[in-house]
Amino acid sequence: MTLSPAAQNVLRSVAATLVSDGAADLGDRVARKIESLPSPADRAELDLLLRLLDFRVVNLLLSGIPKPFTGMSPAQREHCLHGWATSRMPQRRKAFQALKRLTTVTHYTTPGVARAIGYPGPLGPPPNTAKPIRPVAITGRTTLDCDVVIVGSGAGGGVVAAELAAAGKDVIVLEKGGYRNEADFTHQEGEALETMYDAGGLLATHDLGLVVLQGATLGGGTVINYTTSLPTPASVRHEWARDHQLPHFESEEFTRSLDAVAQRIGVNTDHAKPSGRDRVLIRGLEQLGWHHGLLPRDVRGCTQDDSCGYCGFGCRRGAKQSTLITYLQDAAARGARIVVDCDVRRVVIDRGVATGVEARVGGGRFAVTVRAKAVIAAAGSVHSPALLLRSGVSLPALGRNLALHPATAVFGDMDEDVRPWTGTVQAHYSDQFADLDDGYGFKFETAPVHPSLQALAAPWESAAQHRDWMARLPRTALAGILLRDRFGGRVSVDRAGNPVVDYRLSPYDRAHLRRAIAGGAAVMEAAGAREIWLPLARAVSYRPGAHGARDEWLARVDAAGWGPNQLLLVTFHQMASCRMGASARSSVVDAEHRVWGIRGLYVADASVFPTASGVNPMLTVMAIAHRAAQMIT
Repeated sequence: MTLSPAAQNVLRSVAATLVSDGAADLGDRVARKIESLPSPADRAELDLLLRLLDFRVVNLLLSGIPKPFTGMSPAQREHCLHGWATSRMPQRRKAFQALKRLTTVTHYTTPGVARAIGYPGPLGPPPNTAKPIRPVAITGRTTLDCDVVIVGSGAGGGVVAAELAAAGKDVIVLEKGGYRNEADFTHQEGEALETMYDAGGLLATHDLGLVVLQGATLGGGTVINYTTSLPTPASVRHEWARDHQLPHFESEEFTRSLDAVAQRIGVNTDHAKPSGRDRVLIRGLEQLGWHHGLLPRDVRGCTQDDSCGYCGFGCRRGAKQSTLITYLQDAAARGARIVVDCDVRRVVIDRGVATGVEARVGGGRFAVTVRAKAVIAAAGSVHSPALLLRSGVSLPALGRNLALHPATAVFGDMDEDVRPWTGTVQAHYSDQFADLDDGYGFKFETAPVHPSLQALAAPWESAAQHRDWMARLPRTALAGILLRDRFGGRVSVDRAGNPVVDYRLSPYDRAHLRRAIAGGAAVMEAAGAREIWLPLARAVSYRPGAHGARDEWLARVDAAGWGPNQLLLVTFHQMASCRMGASARSSVVDAEHRVWGIRGLYVADASVFPTASGVNPMLTVMAIAHRAAQMIT
């Protein structure tokens, strides 16, 4: 769908209002972003919104300005948009955040633009590294045959592919994204988002309340994640065994799988040199006497220098032991065939038996059918349930219980240069509040802050104010919050079969989040921050020093609101939407990863978690997939 001429005209004015120093073609580039959104409904909704903004009566009723948006003065346009940003109406806040995120991220990820705020961009060109994997070339309607077809190539799909190929199975791996390796990692932020992240980094919950960041490239999330490789906590393993009747999670069998995958990807704590961000976090935690520890990472020969902060856009040195350079190469060496740019639309199910999959390759140009004795969904907790739903699987728990580890941060403006985009991607963490109630609570971690994240986080009250907030980037530190959520959301599909993610923080989880924000502010204060702020739609900050300043700030945070698009929440970890259990009434797969009621259909990714893991989930996913391969052989 192309935006209507009327919508494009309004969008140009909106973009120029949100970013007053943007290039003349900014609105047109944002239009192309909108046109690339995977959901037709989302594209149509934005087209309608933009056209409505040019109706006098709409603006009179909603903003008190009886003019079309294109006919307003610059000050009136800013007043109008700010009213949408802070509205009590969720629909208006959603509309504003859609336009703000698209426009500001597009602007600040344009090569060279962020130099004005002290961000250097890529540190040199990528290396000339050969591609060792040779994907199957699809040039027309194609039918392939194999023993096992695997949908997805990340932490789940990559591991199960290598293990099954080693067991002598004829394996085909289908990956929705393309094949990019070190030679393609330009570290241009905008290009990386477009080519290695699902929906170009624009995926979000239906109400835009959470930004969903996940990989869409050969190797999946393991290529763009932050290398953190925590094992499944003993308390979580016990909970899954006890509450979900899955005793194997406390068995030596599962421990052996955890150990096997950790060894293959080189998990260690020898590469935990703290970045500038980590040093600020550690300083605050130590001043308070709170726990902190080293994060284990799946790296070999990681230099932990300035360039490491960019490996959310791919590790140029090949130090990150993603499935791209470990398990997928193992699988390919043992004869597994790999197809990229492959969008699997449905599992073929014949009289209760999975017999293969149907897919589209090359942007939908070519149809591919894969006939197989077993089908393994490993497309992640958004796309695996969507695939099963499109395929006619009907189970009460399918798509439900979705856990997202909602993440946000308390930001601190420091006196010293932090350069938060540099250094080890994640090196230290705190479990001081990981168990507030029966294993539920939150972690403190850090993550690299590049211009796109700062653009998302910085409140917008005017173009000049947002630009000033962006200029704080070099001296920005953060206490990142990773919340173990107890009550989940849901994945469904729209009329076109695209996944729709619905999620709302429960009062229980919101109480833990508020405690995390208070704790994060205490850490930033103890670390010496001169001003502390949250990624709210409103600019709500405080300067430490005055008695009761933090409590007064928290009261203003409460007043600013906790609803969708009032506080920025991001999810890096999606789990539990095809959860494992002992009954078809409450789960999607059994203890051996078999989808209830359908022979030959398995799921082997984070979607089978019974609950949120409470830790960065990659190692748990890999161990589950390792064990699943033993079940399938």
